Amino acid sequence: MTERNQTSKKQRSWYQSMWRWHFYAGIIFAPIFIILAVTGSIYLFKPQIEDRLYSEMVFTEESGERVSLEKQVQAVNKKYPEATVSSIGQFEEADRTTRMGAMFGEEAGFVYVDPYTAEVTGQRLGEGPLGFIKTIHGELFAGKVGNLLVELAASWAIILLITGSYLFWPRGERGSFKRVLFPSFQKKDGARNFWKGLHGAVAIWSTLGLVLIIGSGLAWSGVAGEWINTIATKTNSNFPQYAYGPDETLTSQVVTKDIAADIPWATQNDVVPTSGPAKPIPMTVSEVDRAATQRGIVKPYQITLPQGERGVYTISSLHSNPVQEKTMHFDQYSGTILSSVAFSDYGLLAKMISMGIGFHEGKLFGLLNQLVGLALCLGLIFIVISSSVLWWKRRNGAGKLTAPKRAVDRRVQKIVAGLILWISLTMPLAALSVVTIIVLDFLIFNRRRHDKEELAA
Repeated sequence: MTERNQTSKKQRSWYQSMWRWHFYAGIIFAPIFIILAVTGSIYLFKPQIEDRLYSEMVFTEESGERVSLEKQVQAVNKKYPEATVSSIGQFEEADRTTRMGAMFGEEAGFVYVDPYTAEVTGQRLGEGPLGFIKTIHGELFAGKVGNLLVELAASWAIILLITGSYLFWPRGERGSFKRVLFPSFQKKDGARNFWKGLHGAVAIWSTLGLVLIIGSGLAWSGVAGEWINTIATKTNSNFPQYAYGPDETLTSQVVTKDIAADIPWATQNDVVPTSGPAKPIPMTVSEVDRAATQRGIVKPYQITLPQGERGVYTISSLHSNPVQEKTMHFDQYSGTILSSVAFSDYGLLAKMISMGIGFHEGKLFGLLNQLVGLALCLGLIFIVISSSVLWWKRRNGAGKLTAPKRAVDRRVQKIVAGLILWISLTMPLAALSVVTIIVLDFLIFNRRRHDKEELAA
C-alpha cells in the first residue's frame, strides 16, 4: 500500500470514528435536546411572560410616599391569616408592587402589596405555568432521575458539538472554509448535500454559544453542579467558606440556600452566621432595609426574614447583571453585618460561572441576550431535525436505515475513544457513560468481531 493510500485510510478512519460517536450520541439524546431547547426558549422570556400574566398584581401607579414594610406585612397577615411571610422583594421600578414570599401551610407562594396604599393586589401559589416549564427543563418531570438524564444529555451535547466541529471543519481545499460557513443552495448539489450543508453551517455558527449556554447550565445539575461547587470551594477560588457571628462559637451549619430563595449561585453554599443573644426588641424590616441600602446593595433585592431566635436577616441581590450581585447577613437584634459577599469577592471560577449563568438565563445584556439565547435554541432544534433528515436520506439501496461504518484502523478507534473520554472528564456523568461504552465495546463487540474473524478463517 502506498504512503498516500495509508494516509487516506488513516484520515478516513479518524472521520469514521468521530462520526460513530457523533451519530449514536445524537440519535440517543435527540428527543431530550428538543425538549430542552423548546422549554429553554420559553423560559428565557420569563420576566415578560410573568409581567403579562400577573400584570394586575405586579404593577401599580406611583402615588406619593411609600408605606412602611411593616404595614405591608401586616396587610398580608390580615388578608391571609394562615400565611407566614418569609421574604420581601424590593424592585427598582416605582410602578411595581412589593412581592411578599409566603408559606400557606405546606405550599409556597407570593402575595403582592401596593407599596403606596398597603393594599393587597393579588396572590399566587407555586410558580404557575412557567414553573411547569422549568420542571420539564430541569428534570423532565421525573425528579432526580430526570435531572440526571438532563445532565447526561447536556454533557453529551457538548461532546456532539466538538465532534461535529471536527467533522465539518474544512480540510485544506481553497475556499472550503467559506463553503462551510455559507453553504451552497444549488440544485445540482442534491437534496442530501443541501441538508448536510445547512446542518453543518448552523452547527458551526452556533457551537460556541451553545457550549457556553449548555455548559453554564451544568452549574445547577445534580452531579456536575456539586462537583463544580466542590472544586470551587476546596480550591478556595469561589467565595469565603465560613461566616461568623459575634464570635466563632456562634457559627452554624446552615447554608444560604437552606434559608432563602432567589440567591446568587456563588453564595448558595455560603455558611450562614447566627444572631447574637436575643434582645427584647429586634430590628424592624425597615431598619434592615435602610441599613442594606446604606451598605451599597441596589434594587432589585430580596429580604429574607429571620427563622427563630438565632436566625438572621438575609439580603440577596436579584439584579440581572451578575456584577451587581451581593449577599448580606444581618444580626436581627443589633443590625451588625455578619457576612457580606459581593461579586468582587468571588474567585475567578465563581465569576466565570456567574457570568455564564447570567448568559444562560438571558439576563447578562438584556433583551439582546434573550434574543441570542432564542436564536441558539432554535439553532439546536434545527440541528437535531436536520440530522434526522440526513439519516433518513442516507438509506441504502434496499431502503434500510444504516449507521456509520466502523473505522478500519483500530488504533485510530482507540485514540478517538481516548479523546472522547478526555473531553468528558470535566462532566462526571458523561465520563461514566463513555467508560461504560468503551468497556462494552471491548468486552462484547470486540469478542463478536473476533468470533466472526475465526469463522471466516
